[in-house]
Amino acid sequence: MPIDSQDHRNDKAKGNANIEEKERSAVRKTKVFLHIGHGKTGTSAIQSALAIASEELAKQSISYPIQRSLRDRASRLEITSGNWQQKPNASLTEELLKICKNNQNDLKIVLSSESLFWLIPELIQSKSIWENHIDLHIIMAVREIEEMLSSEYQQRVKRHGDSMTLEQFIQARHFISSHHAKAAEIIDLMSRSGIANTIINYSVHKHDISRLIFKSLGAEELYPTENMDGVIINRSLSKKELDILITINALYYSKFPWISTRISDSLIKNQPQLKAQQCKLTKHQLEKVYEKNNHYLQTINSCLDPSEQLTSLSTFSHETAEAISPEQVQKIRDEEAISIHLIGDTLQQVFTEESKKKLSNDTVDAIIRLSQSGKVSKITEVELLEVAKENRPQGQKLVKLLERAKRELGKN
Repeated sequence: MPIDSQDHRNDKAKGNANIEEKERSAVRKTKVFLHIGHGKTGTSAIQSALAIASEELAKQSISYPIQRSLRDRASRLEITSGNWQQKPNASLTEELLKICKNNQNDLKIVLSSESLFWLIPELIQSKSIWENHIDLHIIMAVREIEEMLSSEYQQRVKRHGDSMTLEQFIQARHFISSHHAKAAEIIDLMSRSGIANTIINYSVHKHDISRLIFKSLGAEELYPTENMDGVIINRSLSKKELDILITINALYYSKFPWISTRISDSLIKNQPQLKAQQCKLTKHQLEKVYEKNNHYLQTINSCLDPSEQLTSLSTFSHETAEAISPEQVQKIRDEEAISIHLIGDTLQQVFTEESKKKLSNDTVDAIIRLSQSGKVSKITEVELLEVAKENRPQGQKLVKLLERAKRELGKN
């Protein structure tokens, strides 16, 4: 009898396991494409192309969910952060599961954001939570390390007001490229977890990376060629622009923390096609960069076609600068003149706006009270009242106080 009971329990357990397995297999998985950057690999242009084609993609059961206002901005080729933003107090896993739960029409979901790049390791490590609900495909772009460090440095100057030199920037990071280190970590995790992925060398595919992204989605024919042909969004700065902006940041960033972004936006908007010059490292600095990052580069190269691999320590050679023709020199000078004019105009606007800022009524009242307190000299009284009048030009009583103060100062 005990043996029969044990056999019955075993059979029942096997039956339950089979049912659970069938239930798991019956769960409909949502195909999710995560385009994660990384940064400075044509992300803005890719997001514009996805926004422009979003309606056509939807007709093919591919959803690029985006707010109308963001879609319109991206479609106008403005800089956006994509169609995903991290919500406070919610993990990426939780957000993706929620998206999949609300995916009633069984659409393929495409999310694009450089912020995802830094969150992917945590997502992969929690695979057991989402693997029965999500069919994940990660799309990541990588870039030559020399180009990447130059672009990252420029971004710090353009958007964060940095005024350090490129050498100081590299040394502060101990010659490590955080993007290559993280990309190598992600590749290793994807390999060990069996997660589908597409890795693209942006340095090789600068001019067709957006089209390759659409190909990865199975929608190459929907790529908006007419809208995107020759488009450059959020270009890097020329050497002259960068040098001037570094000086401006050193002088004014503490007072106007938005000044670097405003000047950069003006330059990029008015001269979007200007050819940028890559910031150059010395041979010694480059050797140290390749030595420190060689392990990461080897990991990345293991996923790339041999003809498209990144330069590594074994293939690195310090190239001399290319000769520039007289025509190119003149073109650079002409572009620099336009850039200097744009920077001058932007600074003038900034300082004009700053000088026109009005004080609050409470501050003006306090200035008037101080001027009439008898604790300041006649010169200071006049100066205080003039400041008050600039901020309250219609004040008749204030006008009379100022006239009287000037008369008394004249007598003295």
